[in-house]
Amino acid sequence: PGNMFYQNTVSVFLICALFSLLFFSSNLNAEISVENEWARVTPSGTGSVYMKIKNNGNSDDKLLSASSDKAGMVMIHRSIREGDISKMIHIHDGITIPGNSSVILKPGDYHLMLMNLDKNLSLGDKISIVLNFEKNNSLEIIPVAKLRPPKMHTHK
Repeated sequence: PGNMFYQNTVSVFLICALFSLLFFSSNLNAEISVENEWARVTPSGTGSVYMKIKNNGNSDDKLLSASSDKAGMVMIHRSIREGDISKMIHIHDGITIPGNSSVILKPGDYHLMLMNLDKNLSLGDKISIVLNFEKNNSLEIIPVAKLRPPKMHTHK
């Protein structure tokens, strides 16, 4: 009888192993990857994060939201120019990352806006940010805080 029990245990173990393989393999060849991420922080406690988000899968995905333990709030913004006025709009429904394509978050366009940043952040510090996607698993990026723009900012 001991033999029977052993066989059952092995098959249950194999089923579990198979499930975990199926489950984790979707994470291993993650469809979404991020490169060239960097952050710009200002003395007033806000920051902008820029990056390139690549979708290696065939179907579209969407960056829905982001969060950071170094910021009170992270929002997806887009800078748009209307005539000679530059405006920032808050993107509520996320950024679509088309299949087999990439989207670049860059100054003057899409970016992540960090609000109420940790006051102790200084240049060269790494800021951990978690990106939440519609389909892909959440990704952590760790951009480095780079140069602060000049305090005076005028639009001519």
